[in-house]
Amino acid sequence: MKKNTIFYFLLFLFLFFGYSYSKNKECRDKIVCINSMALIEKMPEFSTAQKELDRISRVHENILDKLAKEFHKKAEKFQKNKNPILKKELEILQARAHAYQKAAADDLTKNQNKLLNPIYKKIEKAIHKVIDKDKDIIRVDDCSPGKGVLVNKGEDITEEVKKELGVK
Repeated sequence: MKKNTIFYFLLFLFLFFGYSYSKNKECRDKIVCINSMALIEKMPEFSTAQKELDRISRVHENILDKLAKEFHKKAEKFQKNKNPILKKELEILQARAHAYQKAAADDLTKNQNKLLNPIYKKIEKAIHKVIDKDKDIIRVDDCSPGKGVLVNKGEDITEEVKKELGVK
């Protein structure tokens, strides 16, 4: 009987301390948040990239405007003179405009990735440096407006990441 009592006592202690240890570990683990938009906007590389993307976008818009003007001129001519050759030219011009619109969107996306991916990688490296300093962080949520995280009671590490990036 005494052996059973000792066994149950030891089992109780083992379970109690094992549970409290796992609870303490859970309490140490942190889910933190970061405002990536606040970071990106402060980086000088972002404003340079944004200016370049705006320039590329304006170039494409100008070309599309020229195509639209040409289309409208031919459409007016076609309204006055129902010439089948003008109709075919209108169809070709419309197809050209649609093809250019797709090419322009693809070009803008490609340039956006080329210009912004290095910025995102730099931010990611800074986040990892902050995480390496605080081993209790298990997850980083992006709490930027519109990112889907409505409430995160975790610590906000945006300022620490800004320090790692050298931005204010």
